[in-house]
Amino acid sequence: MISEEKLSTDLSSELEKIGLSKNMNCYVAGNIISLAKTRIKKNNLLPLCLSAFTDIIGSSGTIFSPSASMNLCNTEIPFDLEKTPSHNMGAFAEFIRLQTSSVRSLHPFWSISGIGANTGILNNVSRHSYGVGSPWSRFLDLDVMQINLGVHPSKAVTLIHHVEVTTGVPYRYTKEFMHPIVQTDGSISHEPFYMSVMYKQTNTKKKIALNEHYFNEMEKRNLIKSTTHESGLKMWSFKMRDFYKVALEFFVKDIYNYLENPPTIKPYNS
Repeated sequence: MISEEKLSTDLSSELEKIGLSKNMNCYVAGNIISLAKTRIKKNNLLPLCLSAFTDIIGSSGTIFSPSASMNLCNTEIPFDLEKTPSHNMGAFAEFIRLQTSSVRSLHPFWSISGIGANTGILNNVSRHSYGVGSPWSRFLDLDVMQINLGVHPSKAVTLIHHVEVTTGVPYRYTKEFMHPIVQTDGSISHEPFYMSVMYKQTNTKKKIALNEHYFNEMEKRNLIKSTTHESGLKMWSFKMRDFYKVALEFFVKDIYNYLENPPTIKPYNS
């Protein structure tokens, strides 16, 4: 069993090992289930983890996390910016969303929450989940560092869909969703939002080793760092700009590199 004081010190040390420092903007994905081995109660563990980040980045830094609610897609369940919980994003991400100082971007399916100096960017994003003006675009502008906890980045790198949109992959198209949104006065209005989705009438298949080729290249270029806490919690970090540039190279060479094979059924082919 690890004491709360020791874990707090440990986490700060491990985060600094992978490059987190004062005034930085970071995006945290994954889960902290490995820390259950410490036997520290969840009500104490979550704030302890958040403090490990905020103590390092300080008042001029920002911590962002996913607060997506994809379970609302293709439903009539109203999205409430303040009350709709994230779905399958992990306890730590939900804890960040629930902070009184947290700011959340307006998108019923793919929202982002944040705490800190630069959360204002989340109030000025497009209604598209990806692409120019989306939170992912803003993250690149801010030179955000992504930190993955407990889950390898190849399994949790939503930024890849932003790359697909900006490179104009032919196997995806932008779909409009009219979704009910709860207004500040409690009323509900149906408003348009957009997502990049794959064509149904095709045999498009994502790579089985999804995203691994990007991170293999990142490893070769020493663009990713990792560490493991004694509890077994693994952490990885990389700059989103670095991932974007590496992935972009793959898409320029082969627009279908994200797939197992180029589809033979192409509804987008004239």
